[in-house]
Amino acid sequence: MTRFIELLMLGLLLTATVNCAPARQSAADHQPVYNQSQGTKRTGLVSDPVFGGKVYIETTGDPGKPAVVLVHGLGNEASTSWQSTQDLLKKDFYVFTLDLPGFGRSSKANVLYSPENYARLINQLARRHVRKSFHLVGHSMGGAIALQYAASYPNDVKTLTLVDAAGILHRLAYSKYLAPLGIDTVLNQYNVFDENTVSDLAGAIMSTLEASMPVDLNALVEKPLFRQTVLGGSPTPIAGLSLVLNDYSNVPEKIKAATLIIWGDQDKIAPLRTGYVLDALIPKSTLQLIAGGDHMAFLNRPRDFHHLLLQQIKPDNSTDLWRESLLPKAEFRQSVQCKNNDNNVITGNIGQLNIDNCQDVVVQNASINKVMIGGSRVTFINVNVKGKGAALTAHQSSIEITAGSINGDVAIVAYDSRLDIAGTRLIGREAAMKAPVESNAIFSLGRINSPLYKGNVIHGQKTIGPGTPL
Repeated sequence: MTRFIELLMLGLLLTATVNCAPARQSAADHQPVYNQSQGTKRTGLVSDPVFGGKVYIETTGDPGKPAVVLVHGLGNEASTSWQSTQDLLKKDFYVFTLDLPGFGRSSKANVLYSPENYARLINQLARRHVRKSFHLVGHSMGGAIALQYAASYPNDVKTLTLVDAAGILHRLAYSKYLAPLGIDTVLNQYNVFDENTVSDLAGAIMSTLEASMPVDLNALVEKPLFRQTVLGGSPTPIAGLSLVLNDYSNVPEKIKAATLIIWGDQDKIAPLRTGYVLDALIPKSTLQLIAGGDHMAFLNRPRDFHHLLLQQIKPDNSTDLWRESLLPKAEFRQSVQCKNNDNNVITGNIGQLNIDNCQDVVVQNASINKVMIGGSRVTFINVNVKGKGAALTAHQSSIEITAGSINGDVAIVAYDSRLDIAGTRLIGREAAMKAPVESNAIFSLGRINSPLYKGNVIHGQKTIGPGTPL
């Protein structure tokens, strides 16, 4: 880790005096622009008004029909990953795809491949080649780009579909998923860690940098020399690092379009909790899981994926994605206790929940008045806790909280505990969080109401101690 930190500092020092570095050119930059018609299919390299060079685009279908824009994720297969989806849609829709710059047949260079820059590019290309509002679909990194686009250009987007979107949570909460984004190459090219452990340790490195060094990673990644020296000028780690550094904390509430969130329930790359967070924060959204689907469910479960997509962009009145579940209301239980018992799943309407020395407990889709946790590892998903005094108290525990809310005189009281809180509202009439014994919390797209906290959004790492309530 010392070697990696030294390299980061070297990049910082060098970029203080050097503002630019030569970009690497790809073969696409030397190819003539072409425009080839194949029935209703048009393909070609066109000028890239944002990154420079050339960008490969493809359109299929009748331009007079409703438009769909498909945005791919990381990987040089680029827009070809959408082939089966294009084939399905081209009869009834005008389909526009592109190879994002840095990938596939588009130019590759040492430039800032950030979600905001990609969104600007798609906007300019859509104005030229789509020329009307469209259904926007994005997968993985493309899902994050599509989310950014829908917030930045809301009038362009008829509906939004996010497929296993990557990189939305705070980067410290996302650490074990960084390797597929190419960030492991930042470490492995200098042999900092063995490749089998780097994905688990990448988050620790980021945490160490943020806690102990005055390094602004966002400022660094904007510097060409840093990208060349530390990232090798390679599009994949540049795009991956730019993705996890992007702050989405104020984005979801800006989405006006009806949003379908699709997730493969076996996804090992983009955590499912991201889907729960987006569903909790986007005003009109629905989350649909694909059983057995992996990170590319549109390829390994195409029938299920396409059924959901068509219900979003071409609704069938016999199936309504937006219909609310009519599950019976859970019976109220005054008290539920887990003691010395691992792998429990707890749901329902509960007065007080006590969890003592239990590991890998999941509390999901529950309404609770008071929670007491000690010596345990617990995951909360879509849970609302509302009561008097401290709504949730944790002693020497590790707790992951996704979506829902915690509401009390003090929302959370923590003693020597670690909390990972995403897409959750903390409401504290006296304080959102107190820690008589120092505790650490990572917030992703959090919402907070507390007389001790200025603002409504919380996103980042916080250390809470006896003199520093939140």
